[in-house]
Amino acid sequence: MCGLIDIRWMKQAARVFFGLLIMGLFAGCATQVRLNMLLPADYHEASLTKTVAVLPFGGPDGAATAAEFEAVIGGINIDNKQYFTLVDRSSIDKTISELKLAQSGLVDTGTAARIGGLVGAQGIYAGVVTQTGWNDSPYRETRQECVQREIKRDDKGRTYEGSCIRWRSRQVSCIKRVAGFSCSPKLIEVRTSRVLYAQNLSGSADASGCEDGNPLPGGPELLHKAREIAKAEFRKDIAPHYVTKVVSLMDDTAGMTSSEAKDKLKRGIEYAAKGRMDQACELWGESRILSPSAPSVLYDLGVCAESRGDFDAALKLYREADKQLGKPDDRITLALNRMTEAIRNRTKLQQQLKN
Repeated sequence: MCGLIDIRWMKQAARVFFGLLIMGLFAGCATQVRLNMLLPADYHEASLTKTVAVLPFGGPDGAATAAEFEAVIGGINIDNKQYFTLVDRSSIDKTISELKLAQSGLVDTGTAARIGGLVGAQGIYAGVVTQTGWNDSPYRETRQECVQREIKRDDKGRTYEGSCIRWRSRQVSCIKRVAGFSCSPKLIEVRTSRVLYAQNLSGSADASGCEDGNPLPGGPELLHKAREIAKAEFRKDIAPHYVTKVVSLMDDTAGMTSSEAKDKLKRGIEYAAKGRMDQACELWGESRILSPSAPSVLYDLGVCAESRGDFDAALKLYREADKQLGKPDDRITLALNRMTEAIRNRTKLQQQLKN
C-alpha cells in the first residue's frame, strides 16, 4: 500500500484550501498525495442566490424534511464563512399564518415567490416529499449442520470426534429491509418567479438479516441513511464542494545526469513522505536547476504548484514534463486533465464565492 499525504490546497484567487496530513510511506511504492479540490456548485444560479428561505415541503414528513434541508443550507461554510443567509424561520411561519395559506399552496411557484418577497428573500425553496419509509421482504436461507461425526481413537485408546460424516439441511427465516427516500425541491427566484433549480433527489439503504445472525438494523436507521444520501446530493447541487484526487509523485531519475540532482529529487520525496511539502518543493526546485529537463522533477514541481492553487503554473510544468518524457504516462495525463478542469471551473467558482 502506498503512503498517502493529505493535502488541501488553497489560493485566494481560487479559494482552494491547503492542508497536509502524512499517512505513511512504504518501500516499493510511489508516494501519493491526496488533493482536495474545490469545485463549483452543479447548479450555478442556485449557488448565486445567497439569501434564501425554506417553506414547509408537501407530502409525508414534509415539515421535518424542509427543516433538514434548511439545516443543510445553513451549515454550508466555505473558507470559514457561512455561504448562505437564511431568513428566520419565525418570519416565514408568521407570514404563512397571516396569509392563511394552506399547506398545498406552498409549492405553487407564484405563492412561494410572494412569500419570499414578504420575508426579504432573494430565493425561496419549496418542495414535495414523494417517498419516505421502508419495506420488509421475508425470505429463507438454507443452513447445513452436522448431525454425526466420526469417532476416532488416539494412540492411548482415548476417543475423540473427527470430521463430520452426516449433514442435514434446515431453513431459517430472514428479512431484507429496504428504506427509500425521495423528494423534489425547487428554488424560485422571488423577483421573477422563475425556477432556478429543480431536482428529483433520492436515496436508499438496505440490510438483510436472519434469525440466527446479527440483529437487523431498524427501519428508522436505514431511512436516516437514505435521507442523508439525498441531502448530500442537494449540498453538491447548490454550493461549491470538495472532491478528492489522489496523485502519485514521480521518482524516476531518467534524464538526470547530475548525482546531486538525483539526490535532491530523492530527498524531496522523503520530505514529502513526512508531510514536509515546503522542503520537498524547495529541493525539487534546486534539482531542476541542475537537471532542467528531468521529467520527474518537472512533474513533482507541477504538484507543488497545484498544491498552492497556481493552476496555470502547474499546467505549464505538467506539459513540459510530458514533452521531455516523450511518451504517454498515466500520471501526467491525469494531471493535465485535472488542470484543464480546474482552469475551466475557475471563473465560475470565483463568481460563486463572491459575497
